[in-house]
Amino acid sequence: MLPVSVAPVSVDTVSVAPMAVTIAAISRDRRARTRFWRAGLPPYAGDAHFVTPLLLDQHARWHPEHPFFAHAEAQHFVAVRNGRDVGRIAACVDARHDEQHGNNIGFFGWFECERNEATAAALLDAAAAWLRDRDRDTMRGPLSYSTNGLSGLLVEDKRPGPPVVDMPYNPSWYADLLEGWGLRGAKDLVALWADTPQAGLERLERIVKRIERRGSYRIRPVRTDRAGFAADIEHVLQIYNCAWEKNWGFVPMTAAEIRHEAHSLRQILDPSLLLFADHEGEPVAFSLTLPDIHQALHTIRGRLWPWSILRFLVAKRGIRQGRMVTLGVIPRHRRAGLETALILRSVEGARRLGWVGAECSWVLEDNDLMIAAIAHIGGAIYRRYRIFESAIAEGAPGAPTSAIRSA
Repeated sequence: MLPVSVAPVSVDTVSVAPMAVTIAAISRDRRARTRFWRAGLPPYAGDAHFVTPLLLDQHARWHPEHPFFAHAEAQHFVAVRNGRDVGRIAACVDARHDEQHGNNIGFFGWFECERNEATAAALLDAAAAWLRDRDRDTMRGPLSYSTNGLSGLLVEDKRPGPPVVDMPYNPSWYADLLEGWGLRGAKDLVALWADTPQAGLERLERIVKRIERRGSYRIRPVRTDRAGFAADIEHVLQIYNCAWEKNWGFVPMTAAEIRHEAHSLRQILDPSLLLFADHEGEPVAFSLTLPDIHQALHTIRGRLWPWSILRFLVAKRGIRQGRMVTLGVIPRHRRAGLETALILRSVEGARRLGWVGAECSWVLEDNDLMIAAIAHIGGAIYRRYRIFESAIAEGAPGAPTSAIRSA
């Protein structure tokens, strides 16, 4: 545990010393995972935009047997004040990231905290100390647990509202807590919003046909039979790891990870919105758009009981927006218009489902090609997420004082 002393404050003429914050390293058994989930809820009391994460889903992500942990290690911490959990954080090291990038970066994520600088510092101290013990010299985050999970801190929102499915959400003052400890922005991610066009689809259809004809491409949905679906998921893995290989912070997924994700997502997937571009029978690009299940999840407060399941199923019928989660084209087929073709086919699918629009996220702030392709259908940046980092090695220039305090 890491005790944090808080200076006494004066209340009228009485000197009161608040209870110290302690940091507890916890396991990831079922009881501890539930505790970690609960520790993330207090900062959102009264926040109408907050969508309580589904506990069942969090259990799956944090479970020690999740395929991510075949190549990574993580430790969860909670901050405790006066017997009450008031914050949480996770620290992680990932061997595949080390292999891909050849550096000594460790990660923090799943950060939630009361509005208290001492509590935030104690949590970040704990994560930094754990990472230093594993020879990390830099800490980056929030990433839960990598760029393949929830990434970044929401720092700008031009359209305040609930987060869409699998995107971060946090109080505006979280950035102050991170920067106060010494973390600085390393990379921004952006989300773009695009309304579903209600007219002009004939022109869009002509554009797609021209792209397909010019490059001998065929845009098709995922196959829904068992063998076909399994084969297409393998194509997703191959394209994903190839298309993003050179991206900042990218970590290739394993076959076990992609199959695990596919199993989870198939429950909410509309097959017409997992699209492939085939070139002479070989898939060379894909896009995935999901219904924004958060529009239904906000009604059940994170738990599935008989009555909440019924409420969820009713609310699910009213989903009217989605999120384009990913779109990738292998390098030798870029600039052939496939980004535009996949986006336009996704727009057609969204319109058939009666959606009013979709978020396209996330996109690296300097990915001009993708931002331009989304802008082609009227999409515009409306939310911004920031990934922070700091040196944490003992005595490193720029390392926060709190980060090198003895654990």
